[in-house]
Amino acid sequence: MSAAPLISLRGIGKRFGTHRALRGIDLDIEAGSVVVLIGPSGSGKSTLIRCINGLVRPDEGALAIAGRPVDIHHESAWQQLRTEIGMVFQDYALFPHLTVLDNMTLTPRRRLKLPRAEAEARAQNLLTKVGLAHKAQDYPSALSGGQQQRVAIVRALAMQPRAILFDEPTSALDPETISSVLDVMKGLAREGATMVVVTHEMGFAREVADRVVFMADGAIVEEGAPDVFFANPRHERSRAFLSNIQSFGAKDHG
Repeated sequence: MSAAPLISLRGIGKRFGTHRALRGIDLDIEAGSVVVLIGPSGSGKSTLIRCINGLVRPDEGALAIAGRPVDIHHESAWQQLRTEIGMVFQDYALFPHLTVLDNMTLTPRRRLKLPRAEAEARAQNLLTKVGLAHKAQDYPSALSGGQQQRVAIVRALAMQPRAILFDEPTSALDPETISSVLDVMKGLAREGATMVVVTHEMGFAREVADRVVFMADGAIVEEGAPDVFFANPRHERSRAFLSNIQSFGAKDHG
């Protein structure tokens, strides 16, 4: 028998008042794969990725990690899940009153109970990996947006997660700093990291994704390998989206 997907969603639904944000989402994420979620503004991409680790709680459906069911109604289950699944946000979410090193070591020390020396050694190695070892004692305000986002990525890596979720990680960055963040993400993909990425960077989706998932109106409309999806989308909604992207450049600004 084949191994269970690392992340498995079945029938995930979410409402905000009368608005149905997600409609019966079924999605499997295999270990070592890069899945990119794309679609117009309001399609449910960010809501879906946040449902995977409980930042937004699904109202219905089932979630499993490596075949282990997650009780979506209990906070303790989400807390355990967040030690296994990392998250990177578009606004970095660094603590402004802590140094870069302290930002990176806080959660490993609290959640994983790592000794300070071990947590700091792990953090320094990761900072070196992304060219920011010299920034370890700086505060976030002294860093550029691109540098802060690279810190946010390696902060997630410091927990040694089984997968990392990215919620539009470059949308708040200046154009000249986007490539430094995408380069880090491409490196993670080459190393075999499991990644689920909400992005408007179509070039990244084409180059790095193992699978592209196109969403609209809270549902998955179409999914497939990037070379197939971008060259020959099957659904009219997908074709219209890609046509708009081509008309306005390489990004979906929604």
